[in-house]
Amino acid sequence: MPSRQFYYIIINNFAGGGRTRRTWQQLAPILKQKQIHYAANHTQAPGHATQLAYQLALKCQQQSQPPILLVLGGDGTLHEALNGLQKAADHRIPLAYIPCGSGNDFARGAGITTNARQALNQVLKAQQPITLDIGRCIDHQKKTVTFFTNNIGIGFDANVVHITNRTSTKNHLNKYHANSFAYLTSLIKAFFTQKSFPVKITTAQQQHTFQRGFVVTTTNYPYFGGGVPLLASASVYNHHLDLVIMEKANAFYFIFLFMLMFLGQWHIKMPLVHHYHLKKLRIQSPQAEYGQADGEDLGKRAFDLEFNVTRQAFWFVPQT
Repeated sequence: MPSRQFYYIIINNFAGGGRTRRTWQQLAPILKQKQIHYAANHTQAPGHATQLAYQLALKCQQQSQPPILLVLGGDGTLHEALNGLQKAADHRIPLAYIPCGSGNDFARGAGITTNARQALNQVLKAQQPITLDIGRCIDHQKKTVTFFTNNIGIGFDANVVHITNRTSTKNHLNKYHANSFAYLTSLIKAFFTQKSFPVKITTAQQQHTFQRGFVVTTTNYPYFGGGVPLLASASVYNHHLDLVIMEKANAFYFIFLFMLMFLGQWHIKMPLVHHYHLKKLRIQSPQAEYGQADGEDLGKRAFDLEFNVTRQAFWFVPQT
């Protein structure tokens, strides 16, 4: 029996160095064979996925059974589609996802396989949506609101994103599924170019100022940077966000901290690492630094960001 669900599909052919295009060529015949009803839409430029998702949400506001929005691309494409749905303020359309990008941190944290055929099965087997936490960020300087699945970072991790997205070898490495090397080389370069910077953290109870900020990341998920376990306890089910601040350290201490990350959460017990687990916070960085949201480059500027937690419906069966 063919599925009665209708899938509105957004395909980012630029994600993953052409991997999304090849993935769609594999999956389209499967959808046809299974008699799945869908409409395929290909993005044309950065931000197009947001526009497509927003238009879909407005169009379907009066429908009794809204479609499922299926995204093929990387974390950035998912980020754009999420913001399109949230902008329309119609929370009935669930998001489904086939990871085809460089980092795929959302898939790693949510229990979605990076095998395209298996990920499609996780989507098609779903019978009802699941609701996950997402982050909401108010940018007081730009007067905008951004929603994120993974994390928003200022400083080192954003510098890594900035360097990676501009390296000439990124797409080449993606073709051979060696995208981790792109992040590794960018990580090394970012460490030696990233300077410490002042940052002020405001919570409901207190205010802290750090003069030697280096990593300042507000996360909803355990991973960042293509699989680095920033905080294993971060969860999309606990209605909280986690803020991790690492102060500037020498190379040996920094490598030691990264080793502790992969061994669990021992790094947050170290003197130069600070961890906050809360529902609301504000981060102010007056010095121009790189920023990133779900792996998307926010440029280099001063930041005044306020965070809280909201929710989004997703459509897949998580791996157990």
